[in-house]
Amino acid sequence: MWFLALSAASACLLAAAVDEEGWTVLAASSGAAVTFAAAARSVFLRVEAHPEYVVLVNWLRAVRLPWPEIDRFGHDDEGLWVRRRDGTELRASAFQHGHSSPGFTRPPVVAAATRLEKIRRRR
Repeated sequence: MWFLALSAASACLLAAAVDEEGWTVLAASSGAAVTFAAAARSVFLRVEAHPEYVVLVNWLRAVRLPWPEIDRFGHDDEGLWVRRRDGTELRASAFQHGHSSPGFTRPPVVAAATRLEKIRRRR
């Protein structure tokens, strides 16, 4: 979903730059490049459960968490979170949504948190 939205924004910015001159072309082209890069990155957002660790691939970094460091998986109005044993929490960008997001964005978050928590408890 992110990919389509950001790609559409990128296309709109490029279309706006076609008939313009000067700084408008530079601004629109730069904006299009940034939104296209974000669209490309959104394809790679994910959560991977491996036998020895979990990987959260977020917008700016990937975090590898060994299973013994994980205290709990859960979800709230902002999306999926992972709580470490030291009390810190990490968010999964692949499952983020907000308070005013449509209802269809919530079931995948609940399903992913439930599944990951079941895997963690079996360890």
